[in-house]
Amino acid sequence: MTINRACLILWLILFAVGMWLAAHKPLWCDELYGQKITIEGSSWGKILTGRFDNEGNNFPLYFAIQKALMSAVKLHFPDDLLKDFQLPVENRKYFLLVYPKGQIILRLLPDALMTTAIVFLVRFFWVREGMMVGLMALLSALSSGMVWGYWAEARPYPLWFLLTLLQALFVIAVLSGEKFSGKIKVRLIIVNWLLAVTAPLGFIQVIFVQEILFLSGQRQLKDYFWAGILPVCAALFFLSGRSHNSLYIAINPVDIISLNCSLEQIALLFFYLMAFSCRQVWVYKSDGYEKRVWKGILHLPHLLMGLCLSIAILVYIAWHWPGEHDGFPVYGRHFFFLSALSVIMAAAMFSDLWSGSRRSPLWRGIFSIFFIVLLFSQWLGGFAHAWYQGYFL
Repeated sequence: MTINRACLILWLILFAVGMWLAAHKPLWCDELYGQKITIEGSSWGKILTGRFDNEGNNFPLYFAIQKALMSAVKLHFPDDLLKDFQLPVENRKYFLLVYPKGQIILRLLPDALMTTAIVFLVRFFWVREGMMVGLMALLSALSSGMVWGYWAEARPYPLWFLLTLLQALFVIAVLSGEKFSGKIKVRLIIVNWLLAVTAPLGFIQVIFVQEILFLSGQRQLKDYFWAGILPVCAALFFLSGRSHNSLYIAINPVDIISLNCSLEQIALLFFYLMAFSCRQVWVYKSDGYEKRVWKGILHLPHLLMGLCLSIAILVYIAWHWPGEHDGFPVYGRHFFFLSALSVIMAAAMFSDLWSGSRRSPLWRGIFSIFFIVLLFSQWLGGFAHAWYQGYFL
């Protein structure tokens, strides 16, 4: 069986899993609010220019795609939803709504986006390092509680996850020595543009990636104009149209980070860095030393930039708007891009350790067991939290 055929089968299986989640998870207020008030209640002009004040995220890409799909299938929700959202949360009739047709149709796009992201991750590592690494990449994605929590959610999060993953993998490919050809330049430009009009933090992600490529020696300025400057300008246009609501941290800030970058993933990172250091110190001068590309090391600056950005934002919010108030609540999902970077990091680390120990089946077995145990532990915590909390992370 070819890799492409296997990935197609995997896509169909994962899409079916997403549809099962969509059918068994009631619609909740953010999905209903976004559909009834933002998508149904806003004109195309307002959506495409980001001039809707009822969303914390006024970046238009997801809402425009979803509006086109919902217009095509003519899906409409009850008009009294508009009145219902004026009530306190505990009195809202539609805070949770079991509506099979709406649940399935609203979540078709998010399910397809998240499924595509997972399969692309698997294929990326399978093609370069073999089937075992591809399977570990699959386990890395499926062990994330945030992936399960927002896999079938009619919100922009799956789109943000997909674009972040694509961007990071393209950067790893370039840094790994793959030719920075016109094809991959065009792909990166497209992803940067889409990311810049998907989420408020998207333009910072674009800046980070351009900095990484610049420091790595990719210094053709015309590429930065199309892949960096213009997308950032587009993002700033939408940022200028946002209503400047105050923010507050709704849950423990440590939980916000750990939901996206778990303790298990951090433990794997320490283990990986120890293995990398030992190899550099003890093997570098041996006759059998061969120069290798460590994808995890190449991706690490990207992950650390994302972590530093998230922590800096949380510190700023806590300092500028202390305590709880009537502002916009900040949860783990508002840093969902970190989940994508962390999932990639776990897969890249296993890829390096697996390929680096190809002459030792014993070490391969040890690495595999270690990763499987920790990722399974992460799955137990993350998936259970997503399940029992109604996917509200």
